[in-house]
Amino acid sequence: MSGKINIRSPYYLDAVEPTPPSVALTCELIKLSGFGVDQFGNVDLPTTEYGQILSYTSTDSDFSDGKFDTVLTDTSRTVTFRISIPFNFTNAASDYIDCDVSATQPEFVCTGGVTTNGTIPNQSLNTGGNTSTVDLSLYFTQGVLPIFGYRVTNSFPSYFSATTDGNILYITSLDKAGTHTFYIEAFDNDVSTCNATQSIQVTITATKTYDCTDSYLQGGLINQDGSIVLPNVNGNITSTKLTSGGSPITSVPANNTGGFISYTLYFDITVPIGYANTGATVECFKSYFQVSSALPIFNCEVASLTGQAIYTSGAVLKGNAAKGTIDSFDPIDFETVTSTTPRIVTFSITPPSSGYSNSGGDSISCPVELLQPSIEISNELGIEGYYVIGSAYVNPWEYMRISDNPTPINFTDSVEGEITYYKQAYSSRLGTRSQRYLVSEEPLEWLGTYIYVSSNNTRKYKLGADQYVLITRRRGSNLFWKDAVADYYVRLTSTGLISEVWKYDYINETILRIA
Repeated sequence: MSGKINIRSPYYLDAVEPTPPSVALTCELIKLSGFGVDQFGNVDLPTTEYGQILSYTSTDSDFSDGKFDTVLTDTSRTVTFRISIPFNFTNAASDYIDCDVSATQPEFVCTGGVTTNGTIPNQSLNTGGNTSTVDLSLYFTQGVLPIFGYRVTNSFPSYFSATTDGNILYITSLDKAGTHTFYIEAFDNDVSTCNATQSIQVTITATKTYDCTDSYLQGGLINQDGSIVLPNVNGNITSTKLTSGGSPITSVPANNTGGFISYTLYFDITVPIGYANTGATVECFKSYFQVSSALPIFNCEVASLTGQAIYTSGAVLKGNAAKGTIDSFDPIDFETVTSTTPRIVTFSITPPSSGYSNSGGDSISCPVELLQPSIEISNELGIEGYYVIGSAYVNPWEYMRISDNPTPINFTDSVEGEITYYKQAYSSRLGTRSQRYLVSEEPLEWLGTYIYVSSNNTRKYKLGADQYVLITRRRGSNLFWKDAVADYYVRLTSTGLISEVWKYDYINETILRIA
């Protein structure tokens, strides 16, 4: 169902009744694509629609450190990818989800090509962004054809990154300590020749003693029946307890109360290699909510969002929820567009106080796809004289909305800076001031119109780039005087069309989008 609603002249919107969004992130929504295994056993990582790959593994006996052995016949391979869950899905508290994907590894049939030359030495780094480099030309020898490139297989991306630039391999540590192996494969430009692969062992050492901030506890779950799914951890969990220093448990009682039960689980973790206290046991905790089977769960389908829409100006219309309360939504507005554009807005909804298994729990996040209508364009000529001060900012969105910690020197780099230091004299860094003409003295009527060089003249004022200009009635060199009340900023497209209007309030030191 769709329709055109006259909200407030001259603005219109196209409202589309939304389809109830997905409640939880699933493997079907993630849509792992592009996965493959080549004849050398190297894994081609897939892409994801949502979330990021945290790690991957396989139950095949010949899988090790992110790759398979070569095979004599075509062989089916299945790899399990652990994917992070973004915050706006209702199962975000689980932190990650495991998804299986399969591909066929072809038989090993190549001849000639690149060969290895010696062994790449083990690499050692401290945590925290330290980098080591390896000249790969010393460890691979070309065949008839020169080496065309290198492929990295790293199944431990949360410990270190590995990238190449020409013949140079860069290994950069992250914040986890441990010893892991990855692979670098050299290849030429002939698909019939052999590639060569070397393994590289990397030891990441922390310059500190392991504590709970190094455990990186992710996920885990307490099911309704009381069974416990252990979280992902940097180290090895040897015991789970209900109290600090308490007795080990393997489960909790089933929850048939009709509401959440809150638990804090304490985990004994054996410290991995790479820390000053390697091999010690550290106790860390994580909080969980156990759901009940007696009541239904409150989700986006139950909330049944209606009436959400986007104005021509890009502002989002909150709409209503059949159940629960919409407490916020993100983003609250968009840039204007010159053609109808699909947008995703995530609504945060508080569950009803009773009647659902998650009543009284955290708000749920519901993503909704909405259509933003294009602005209505008018070629009405300009008649009202203003002074226009042109600027030249590469990213207008950042200029208007993002803090840049302004100083008296760089205050013209953002509106925040200009508001903070507006009492200073006008600076030529803001651009050249010139008299131009707009269609009306009412700023609310400027959206979708143009600025003109002369009164009742068809020649349009445009700067050839997407940027903001300052509009003022005041004249003289000192534009930022203490008695100033308000000016306006308008955003111009490359064609000179006004796509946003902002009121620049000197008294309250604020800037507000009005159209």
